[in-house]
Amino acid sequence: MSYGEDDRISALHDDLLGKIISRLPVKDAARTAALAPRWRHLWRSTPLVLNDGHLPEPTRAAAVSRVLADHPGPFHAVHLHHCRFSALSPELAEWPHLLAAKAVQILFFVNQKPTAQAHPCLPVDILRCASLEELFLACWMLPADHLSRSTVAFPCLKTLSMLNMGMSDKDLDCLLAASPVLETLVLASPVRRFHLRSQSLRSVLVFLVGDFAVVDAPLLERLIFMKPLLNARVRPVTVKVASTTNLQVLGYMEPMFHKLQIDGNIIQPDTVASPSTVVPAVRTLALKVNFCVLEELKMVASLLRCFPNLSTLHIQSVMSDPSETATAGEHHAQFWREAGPVQCLRSSVKRMVFHKFHGHQNEFEFLKFVARDNALETLLLVSPKEKLLSEDEVNEMIDKLGCPRFTAWTSKVLQLSPEVENDWSPMKACKLTVSDPFR
Repeated sequence: MSYGEDDRISALHDDLLGKIISRLPVKDAARTAALAPRWRHLWRSTPLVLNDGHLPEPTRAAAVSRVLADHPGPFHAVHLHHCRFSALSPELAEWPHLLAAKAVQILFFVNQKPTAQAHPCLPVDILRCASLEELFLACWMLPADHLSRSTVAFPCLKTLSMLNMGMSDKDLDCLLAASPVLETLVLASPVRRFHLRSQSLRSVLVFLVGDFAVVDAPLLERLIFMKPLLNARVRPVTVKVASTTNLQVLGYMEPMFHKLQIDGNIIQPDTVASPSTVVPAVRTLALKVNFCVLEELKMVASLLRCFPNLSTLHIQSVMSDPSETATAGEHHAQFWREAGPVQCLRSSVKRMVFHKFHGHQNEFEFLKFVARDNALETLLLVSPKEKLLSEDEVNEMIDKLGCPRFTAWTSKVLQLSPEVENDWSPMKACKLTVSDPFR
C-alpha cells in the first residue's frame, strides 16, 4: 500500500486483526503497535504465539523474558526449544511462574543440554499451568518430591508428550491422575513399568518402556509401541491387555521383545484361540518379524489368532545379521505348510502392507500361507531403499517358486512400492483422525 491510499486493513474487525497478529512471529506482532493508533491495543489483547526459534540467539532469553512480562496473556502457544536452561537460572525461576499466570494453552518446554549433563529438575510451576491443553516436555527430571494430586493440576490437558525425561512409574501415575480429560499420551522416556489407568485416554504411543499393562482404560482406541528397553532382548517386555473393548489399533508387536498377555493368559506358540485369548475389537495390527527365526514365526501365527476381526495387517521384515542367527539360512516352508488356519486371514483381513520386503525365501513362504485362505484384496510390498525391487524382479521370484496358485493370487492382489520418505511422526501416528498410523 503506497502513501495516500486508504488503510483498508486497519478497517477490519478487531477479531480478524487479532487473528492476523497471532499468526505473526512475536517480534513482528509487537511491532504492529507502531503501525497506527488503531493497532496499539491489539497486541496486548491478542492471544500470542511465542516461538523462541523466531528470535535472534544473542538476545533470545531477554526477548522471551520481555514478552512474557509485558504481554498480559493469554498465550495461545509458547515454544521454548532453543534455550539451555543450565545457563539461565534467573529466567528458569521466573518464566514458569509467568506461564502459569498467563493462561498458556500450548507449551513446548525443551531443555537444550550437553549430552553428558544430568537433567535439571522441572520447575514445579509448570505442573500448575491449569490452562494447558497441550504440553510437550523434553530433557527434564520430574520433581518427585513435589508430585501429588495437590501440586499437579491439568484440568484441561488433552495431549501430553514427554521425551527423554527422568521419571518413575509413580510419577507417571500421578500425572495421569491429575489429567482427567487427557486423550493422547506420547511417552519416549525409559520407564521400567507402566500400568495404564485413565478414564479419558484414547491414544497412547510409547518408546523405551518396560512392562506395560492396560489396567483400566475403557476409552483406549490406539496403542503403539515403537522401541522397547535395551534389555528386552534378554528379558522380553510383557504387554498386558485387559478391559480394552474399544482398542482398535495395536503395534508394533515384536515376538523377540514382547510377550503378550490377554486377561491373564500369556500367549505362547501353542495357545489356542478362545474367548479369553482374543481381542475382538482390534482392526489394525502391526508386527515386526525376523522370518529367518522359527520361534518368531511360531509366535506370529499364534498372535494372529488373537485378533479374529483384523481388517489391516502391517508386517515389517527384520532381517538380522546372518552371523547372529543360526537359522538364518534355513527355509521354513514346512512350518507354514503344517500351520493351522488363522481366522482373520480367512475372513476379515482385506489389506496387508509388507514393509522392508527383501524377497527372501522365508518372506515368500509366509505370503504363500496368507494366500492359502485368499481373503486379501490388496497386498502392498514395500522394498527398502537399500534393496529396491522392480516389478519384473518380484514376478521372476514368484515364478521361481513354481506354485501356480500363488502366482495367480499375486496377480490379483499384489502392488509394489519403494520405501519413500514420509512425514510420519509420533504425534501424527497418535492422531485419531489418521486412520492408519503405520503407513
